[in-house]
Amino acid sequence: MRTIHPSLFNRLMRLPAGIRTDLLEFVGATPVADDQLERMLRDVDRVLENQRGMAGAELLA
Repeated sequence: MRTIHPSLFNRLMRLPAGIRTDLLEFVGATPVADDQLERMLRDVDRVLENQRGMAGAELLA
């Protein structure tokens, strides 16, 4: 079993529960290098930020 770099694990654990569970299951079942996990986390962060931005825009409308 391969361990996740502590900083990546910390970022992963800060995600919403559903996304965190899905990513942990994927990482546990698939060989994923740290740089691949870093890209996945960056992509998830980008999507979540866009969702937050859209929710904020709806409040202003």
